[in-house]
Parts: sequence; structure tokens; C-alpha cells
Amino acid sequence: MSELAQAPSDQSNKGLSRRDLFRTAGLATGGAMLLGLPNFLTGWTGTAEAALQDRGYAATTLALELDGQFAGLLRTMSGGGLFADIIPEGTGQDMVQRKRPGPVRFEDIVLEVNLGSIDKPLSSWVTDTLTKSSMPPPKNGAIVYGDMNGNQVKRLEFTGAVLTEVLVSDCVAAEGKTPLSLRLRLIPQSTVLTGGKGKMPSMLGAKGKQILASNFRFNVQGLEAASPGIMKVQGMGATRMAGQKTLPDGKLQQPGVPPGTLDCSVVRILVSEQHAGPFYKWFNEMVVGGNPNAQRGGLLEWLDPTLKNVVASVQLGGLGIVRYSTTKAEVGHEGLSAVEIDMYCETINLLFDGPDNLKQAPAAAPPPSGTQAAPPPQQMQTLPQGGLPKPLPR
Repeated sequence: MSELAQAPSDQSNKGLSRRDLFRTAGLATGGAMLLGLPNFLTGWTGTAEAALQDRGYAATTLALELDGQFAGLLRTMSGGGLFADIIPEGTGQDMVQRKRPGPVRFEDIVLEVNLGSIDKPLSSWVTDTLTKSSMPPPKNGAIVYGDMNGNQVKRLEFTGAVLTEVLVSDCVAAEGKTPLSLRLRLIPQSTVLTGGKGKMPSMLGAKGKQILASNFRFNVQGLEAASPGIMKVQGMGATRMAGQKTLPDGKLQQPGVPPGTLDCSVVRILVSEQHAGPFYKWFNEMVVGGNPNAQRGGLLEWLDPTLKNVVASVQLGGLGIVRYSTTKAEVGHEGLSAVEIDMYCETINLLFDGPDNLKQAPAAAPPPSGTQAAPPPQQMQTLPQGGLPKPLPR
């Protein structure tokens, strides 16, 4: 009895049981198969995955090519993927909704680029999109990903792309180190992800010039006295609707080249209440007085770090004031009282001034001494003048 009672203990001390031995061998075999699984699946991956399977790290450089030419360094890029709509079909006797994938489609490509890093091919495309009477011809190009050694990691190549959105980033006087950037939306006819092709493209002038969003100056024609009090210009831009082309199957919509309507965004600024008088007067004339012909022009300029030279600007046409509202006030909270102004805009043009074509920035006209801001509608009182700091040295 004692020998039988101690048999399991002796067997456990000698090593693994037969069951444990089979279990261990099975796990080892399964682990070996899993380690070899990526190589096994390589033959089943698509072209893009196979080309990029040895690239497991992030790119340190993003560059834009347009029609084979370097067009600028990018800050961010998103989109460009492939997808299909889910097409519902009829139900059967089992009352289950049947579905199928639609034709292949391509996501919009959204780019963000520092204004000072834009090269000629891209700046010309932006200008033509904003100013031409018809949609510029579509372009072929690529988003090129590069590593720290200047080698291409991968490429997102696109064909037949049209530029449908141009947005300038916010300009805030208090944010001194934020670079000025553009947000661009491209609608491609097709995209394909491929492996890298040698070295990164030639980047002549890629370093560009430094343009800070805080070094801005905004004027509305005839309201120059309010310029020193403008503390913020919200991001603005325009969209251009691309024409649509129906493929022979009648299902897939792709961008075409027909003329598109240019639609400018609302121009919103924040101005100190001390300097808001000219805008109150303009609102009285245009909205309360019912004078739609009181439209004005506008000019948004960015200066270099010395605040002496204009490095880029936006020309605005057909500005019309449609709203003003004082910012939220809190009892016991000290701070500048400000007014938010909304204006519609009919035309917009972005001017890229190169380093060899800088314009001397004329000094902004100070508000006339001894004058008071014109009262807004319904005899709303304004603060007395004096003592409010300017957002920028002028």
C-alpha cells in the first residue's frame, strides 16, 4: 500500500508525464509555425504590402511631387486610401439583407504644409485654383516618404488630382512661435502605394523662409484705424467644387475638369473693443441701413521676423460685414474686452513673395488722436480710448 501511495510522487520527481510531454511538444511545434507565418503569408499580400514589408519605421521627411517636380515639404498627410461603398441587394426568403461591394473609390488626400516651404509648382497650382475662371487641369504626383539618410521609404502616387480646398491657418498675435501653414485637399482619380525609388527628390530651396502666424497685419479698406486692435484672424480660405464624371457603368463618380464654383469662407476676426468703432459704423451702414453696396476690400499680410518686410499676403475682395458680438464677460475677471466680427468674402488670392521679391511694409496708420469709436447700433456704449496694448509692434 505504501509503495502504491508514493508512486505518483516518485513519477513526478523523475520528469514529465506522457501527457505533459505531448503538450509541450505540441506548443513548441505551434510556436515554430507562428514564427514562420509572416513568410508564409508574403505570397498572399498585395503589391503595396509586399513592397513595404521590410519598412517598419516612420518617415522623417514628407515631400510632395507634382508632375515630376519637387513642390514642397509637408507637415502632415492623410487619406489617399482605397475603399468601396456597401451596396444593399434584395432580401431572400430567409429575410437576410444581402450586400456586395461597389466599385473601387479613392479617398481625398489632405495635406498640411508650412507656407514658407512651398515651391513654385505648388504655389502656382494654388494661385490658379483661387484666381482662374475655370478649374485648372488635374495633376499627377506623389507623396514621398523619406528616412534620415535621404532614402525613399515609400510613395503614394496619384493621378488626375484636382485641388478643391485651400485654407490658411489661424493667426493669433499671442502665439509667437507657430508657423503659418496651408491645408490643402486633393481629389485624385486614382492612387497606388509603392515602394521607394532611390533617393528623395531634389529639394532646392526646401528650407524656405520662416513665416510666423503671429506676425500678421490685417486691414479692411477704409477701416485702417481699427487695424492695431486686431488680435486674431481665424483661418480662412476657399473651396472649389470639382466637376463630376460618370464612368460607363454609371456608378463610379470621379473628378473631372469642368469649371467649378469658387466659394470663400467667412472671415472672422477678433478686435479689441476700443478699436471696434469703425466696424460698428460699417455694420450700421451696410446691414441696419440696408446698403449692400458698402462692400470693401481687405488685406492680410505676414511680416518677416524683423517686422519690416512682407513675406506673404492674402487679398480679399467683396467683404461684407454680417455680425458682431462681444466676447464672454466674467465678473471679477480682468482682461481685454474684445469683439468678434464676421464678414463674408467673394474673392481671395494668396500671394507668395519670394526672398528676392520682398516688399517694404508700410507702417499701419494709428487711430486718430482724440477721437472716439463710433457707437454701434442701438446706442451701445464703447469704452474710452487709451491704455490698451497693441497685439504686435507696428
